[in-house]
Amino acid sequence: MKRILLPLFLSLFLCSISQAQSLDSGIELYRNGDYERALRIFEQSESTEAHLFAAKSLYALGRYYKANAYLSAINAETNDSEVIAEAAYTKALVQFQLKNYAQVLDHLYYINTTYTQSRIYARSATLYDEILNYLSEDDLKEVINQSVQLDVKVDALTASLGRIDYSSAKAVLAQLKEMSPPKTEVDLYQIESQLRDSVTYNSRYASAPKYPTAPKGMAYHLGVALPAFEMNEQEYEIAQHLYFGIQLAVEEFNSEESYKKAFLHYKNTNQESISLDEQIADLIWNKNVDAIIGPLFSEKAKVFAETAQKYEVPVITPLANSDEINESNNYLFQLNPTFAARGKKMAQYAVNTLGFDTLAVLAELNSLGEASALAFRHEAERLGAVIQHFFLEDLESNGYDIFEYTAYLSKTDTLNPAPGLDAVYAPFTGSAAPTLIRNLLTDLEATRSDYTLLGSQEWEDTDVEGIRLENTSIHYSQGFEVKYEDSPTQNFESNFRVRFQTDPTRFAYIGYDVGKVVLDTIKRVQNPRNLKEGLRNLRNYMGLSTDVDFNGYQVNQAVKIKSLQKSDF
Repeated sequence: MKRILLPLFLSLFLCSISQAQSLDSGIELYRNGDYERALRIFEQSESTEAHLFAAKSLYALGRYYKANAYLSAINAETNDSEVIAEAAYTKALVQFQLKNYAQVLDHLYYINTTYTQSRIYARSATLYDEILNYLSEDDLKEVINQSVQLDVKVDALTASLGRIDYSSAKAVLAQLKEMSPPKTEVDLYQIESQLRDSVTYNSRYASAPKYPTAPKGMAYHLGVALPAFEMNEQEYEIAQHLYFGIQLAVEEFNSEESYKKAFLHYKNTNQESISLDEQIADLIWNKNVDAIIGPLFSEKAKVFAETAQKYEVPVITPLANSDEINESNNYLFQLNPTFAARGKKMAQYAVNTLGFDTLAVLAELNSLGEASALAFRHEAERLGAVIQHFFLEDLESNGYDIFEYTAYLSKTDTLNPAPGLDAVYAPFTGSAAPTLIRNLLTDLEATRSDYTLLGSQEWEDTDVEGIRLENTSIHYSQGFEVKYEDSPTQNFESNFRVRFQTDPTRFAYIGYDVGKVVLDTIKRVQNPRNLKEGLRNLRNYMGLSTDVDFNGYQVNQAVKIKSLQKSDF
């Protein structure tokens, strides 16, 4: 019998040594940041320590739900207080990334009141205070409704005083008084003393910062929804360089921030096997994104707009400029000014900058320029100008012969005089724009009608060298313009070339700008709950290719106006 037991004992002894060595090698890999290889080792062991480090590896890899599954089993596996405390702390970190702040605070409260001698206690107490001071008003509401610890609710309200308005603070206090047993009366009395009246409250917290500071270790997750194309397709470089620009903005953010990181999660909106709804759901439910950049085209942006509203996740479109996709939607932001925004800006420029008070409009019905024309008329009249002629017509039906309308603008035809007319706004768009622009110039030349001309971006690309109207000037709207001579642009170009081994197109600059807009706003508001408000209040952002001024809207109002004088052409 002894001969049989000795080899068995030796085998078990060697096996335990081998497992211990494997666990040590896994921990070494974990500490070196090689989480995937470490995880494979930890998953092969049934020890409590292996389960703990498997959860920590999964957390580092962003696989929060599976990490939580490992952690939930640890309490039943061991009586080791240090392991239980560290598991609770890791649970708090996992729930923090999932934005379940009530559970985060409950886990930390459990450590802080139960394991005061644990080596994890100091970190737990610090994180507890940081999160209390980080909560938005919506976060506070969830903590009050979902936390199982009354002391946590009281602490959350105390930390939120000054960040929430007086009426909200009074309402939460009343709710806590309904819940509280006698032992918390002192805590509630201290809060009540600070809420005696609104004047005292507002004066006490007048200098309180509007936005809190994010806890150390904060991770922000950005979804990027752009189409993938084959290399020989015309749109390939557009989507690729947009993504490269966004990626460079994220890498710059991560290099500048010591205690915060941003991560990208890409979705191919051209993938036919997965619907847009499924892609958005995956970004929101499984990747826990704080915002989505994209998609590329307006028709797909409509789908994203509906889902953004449903889940209250901001979507920022870099190029889509339809006037319809953000109607009645509080979460879709358009970096590229819409045609209505361009028309409004041109009207302000015509009246306030050029000093004109009598204007005419000629645009094509059912074209993108229609929205510009209508917005121009509305804004010009609001500013006190007179729209002498407003032609919104089916110009295609006559082969784009527009003489029947330009005749009313003639300075030589006494039957159709245009007295006092200062300028003509012609927001022609699409493939017909060059033809319409040439026809308009030809008709005005024939009648020596050298009005100032106001137009859309298509005027920039039209050959006007042969124009014979000596006193005519042309002003057109423009959404994007790369500032090639500026030092930041040249630095970006150099960094882009080193990083991606190619020269940036203008779409790379646009991608970088949209990435910077989102990340700079996150830096300012700290909590993604405040991102929508932060974007709406963004003003005077000066990008490499895009100036951004949402100014209380969700459409960029920063439309550039470019000018051409006769000497320029």
